[in-house]
Amino acid sequence: MVPLFPLVVAALIGSYHGSSPIKMNGWLVFDEEGTSLQSFRDHAGMLESVSVDWIKCNPQGMVLRQSHPTSGERTEILQIAKKNGVKVYALVANEGFQPKNVEAAMISADTMKAHAEALVKIATEDGIDGIDLDYESLLAKDRDSFTKLVQIIAEACHAKHLQFVMAVHAKESEPGTWDGAQAQDFAALGKVADRIRVMTYDNHWESSDAGPIAPPDWVNRVMTFAASVVPPAKLDLGIPAYGYDWLGKKADSFGWDGWTERVKNHGPGKRDSLSHELTLTYDGRTAFFADGEASRPKFEIARRLGLNGLAMWRLGSEDPRFWKLYEQLSK
Repeated sequence: MVPLFPLVVAALIGSYHGSSPIKMNGWLVFDEEGTSLQSFRDHAGMLESVSVDWIKCNPQGMVLRQSHPTSGERTEILQIAKKNGVKVYALVANEGFQPKNVEAAMISADTMKAHAEALVKIATEDGIDGIDLDYESLLAKDRDSFTKLVQIIAEACHAKHLQFVMAVHAKESEPGTWDGAQAQDFAALGKVADRIRVMTYDNHWESSDAGPIAPPDWVNRVMTFAASVVPPAKLDLGIPAYGYDWLGKKADSFGWDGWTERVKNHGPGKRDSLSHELTLTYDGRTAFFADGEASRPKFEIARRLGLNGLAMWRLGSEDPRFWKLYEQLSK
């Protein structure tokens, strides 16, 4: 049986005219191999923005620079970005995605203001274009306080002519089905953020049953909901550039090199007909990898909904064929 979802989306796309190009954004981390920075070097000309793993929020609610980027890495990233017209955002995450780190910053209006001012200070001192807030796995009870914190950070950024973007958990309705999603009020956050990146991946994750990471039907439901409460032009659809290899309900993550090594030793793999992801079963294990071809339906969803673009987690682990596909499908 031919899957209906791609055909339905294709039919909708066929009647959609005059859409803007799909913009590409990426997250840059500092891995031992340097693959993420190298991918940025190679593909900066295709990016609207890059969010660099730059700042952490510690258990005391304080924001501190990470050990990377070093001064040399910072200089190189900013030079490449300037040459290619790429916006550079400082990614700030709560260490270990611990809710207590962010809760420590939300004790009062004064602590929220101090937190925002510290973020803006780093951004202005380091000469970057804005903040990309990635505070994950908060508690449902934090919802109102988190909204207030985001409003204060956005105001502080805008007062210094900085952009404010943020990543949010995927959900199909409010308030969501688990704490992390319930802590994020899409409509309220969308009013103050310049861009919202929806993390439409990990539909199956490291401690779940094996399965596709970002099946298009699920991504479509999530982004359709997001676009109903946030202006679509403010939204980026998150795409995974990684895979999971499960044994029971425990999985290891891997990038493109890990997929090619698995196929070499245990292949051949095949393409899952519903998710379009590559999959491989061997030695009691099941692996899924979101390669370039698996992103094809995401372009269709983004165009149909009038989204700003896509955001890749993460640069450096992707199927290198993705970039050729992006050239073909982004226009």
